[in-house]
Amino acid sequence: MTAKKSTGPDGDEAARVARARDALLAWYAQSARALPWRAEGTTAWATWVSEVMLQQTRVETVRPYFARFMERFPTPRHLAEAGEPEVLAQWAGLGYYRRARFLHAGAKAVCERFGGEVPRGVEALRGLPGVGDYTAGAVASIAFGERAPLVDGNVERVLTRLFAVGGDPRSGPVKKHLWALAAAFADHPDAGAVNQSLMELGATVCAPTSPRCLTCPVRSQCLAARAGEPERYPEKAAKKAPRDESWTALVGLHGGSAWLVPSATGRWEGMLVPVLVEGAVDAAALAGAHGGRAVTGHGEVLHVLTHARMRIAVYSAALDAPAARGALVPLDAPAGHGLPKVTLRVLAAVRSSGGAGPTQRR
Repeated sequence: MTAKKSTGPDGDEAARVARARDALLAWYAQSARALPWRAEGTTAWATWVSEVMLQQTRVETVRPYFARFMERFPTPRHLAEAGEPEVLAQWAGLGYYRRARFLHAGAKAVCERFGGEVPRGVEALRGLPGVGDYTAGAVASIAFGERAPLVDGNVERVLTRLFAVGGDPRSGPVKKHLWALAAAFADHPDAGAVNQSLMELGATVCAPTSPRCLTCPVRSQCLAARAGEPERYPEKAAKKAPRDESWTALVGLHGGSAWLVPSATGRWEGMLVPVLVEGAVDAAALAGAHGGRAVTGHGEVLHVLTHARMRIAVYSAALDAPAARGALVPLDAPAGHGLPKVTLRVLAAVRSSGGAGPTQRR
């Protein structure tokens, strides 16, 4: 089935929207998960933080990060006044660190332009660094009750199945059609609950594979379920397989501590990592360039990112005097120092083979 040329709901779609919305709201009132960012009295700031954290990240992963982050940065001003290293340390392990930098910049903009209060209105929100259509719609509808639509991966899946919308959702016409459907759903006095019900359905019932159609509150409205092919939608183009990358990591060891340096790559920019060089390089020469000696090999670490599989050959070297650039972190207790997962994995490889062991040359 191909995407319809019309981008807005037609008469049949509008009627299905109304029926599905009523069913979703009734179901959501009974079945919504108790999440900290949904608690009574939740601020617009908490809504914003949660929506940023939840992008490409599972709810259960976000829960502890959200609690710690909000305890340290309960308002935009608290975040705006913090230094980037502390912000990244609070975010460490959550991944996609660009989100943290945008949130930090957004908090500063809120303080500069709006006196520290998260602004109302989709357009004002979209003017903040890192805030796109989805985040603006989420904050505007959930925090302020505005009739603002949103489309994330969960909503996209629900809508394409409900209305059997064919074609790649990333293409212009299909994307426009889905946002028009979302706007029709959000045209309701409790748009925040409507939007959250759509997201909740996609997260808990209308899963990418093996959807729970028999327990779905809108099964009777769903064209894909009626045709017996819910998993056909959304019709996304095949994803490219992650590319394989070869890297070499060198950990400097000094007095039971690991010497780490601020990353110069965009993946972990400014965060502490071992010396990381793309490709297979001579470990002894790499150590010598950083004042190290007695090079030891610790095998290979696999670190998988969205678009890359990093195969990292891990080495350590003894340092007599660590360079001024960088920091020493206890090798046996690196947690709590705001280190990205790639660093923790490399240090674990060093620890598992006994730290500085027999010299191995390449």
